[in-house]
Amino acid sequence: MKLSNPFSTERMNFRLLTMDDLEVVYRQFSDPDMCKYFSEPPVDLKEAKEIIEHYKDPEGKGFLRYGMFDKSTNAFIGTVGYHYWDPNRKQVEIGYDIWKDYWRQGYISEALPPLIKICFNYLDVDFVYILTHPENHASIKSVTKLGFIECPPLREIDVEPQICLKLPRIEWNNRLSF
Repeated sequence: MKLSNPFSTERMNFRLLTMDDLEVVYRQFSDPDMCKYFSEPPVDLKEAKEIIEHYKDPEGKGFLRYGMFDKSTNAFIGTVGYHYWDPNRKQVEIGYDIWKDYWRQGYISEALPPLIKICFNYLDVDFVYILTHPENHASIKSVTKLGFIECPPLREIDVEPQICLKLPRIEWNNRLSF
């Protein structure tokens, strides 16, 4: 699989972000409601451009980010991807953000399985994990439905408070065999 290839789920199209997406990326990462649980402060327009530029060629890199778009309207839903890939420890952190108009509609439950599959198959990791704010109950609920369990941090945490939830490959494979 080539990481830059677009793909789809039932309701969404996934593709790499381009400069055509600058307005929605800026909106996403500068909005105070959206940034409430982010570990980074709100961005300015220049920083939004840098986000798109950073993720443009994922092949062979330790990070990846897809834009998620509504299949029927092509509206921007959010982003999903991975970073902090540690091939020696065979683990990678995944991250996601859903534009607030799409909260609590099951988009993370739909978006994470293909990303998890990419991480286990392409990166050959034994664990995927997320770091999230302990008050981000919707996010925690979404990932625990997929089999993530709370654990000690799998990397040094530079922003507090954060909790770590991990999904071992064996748990993921067991869920697929049902």
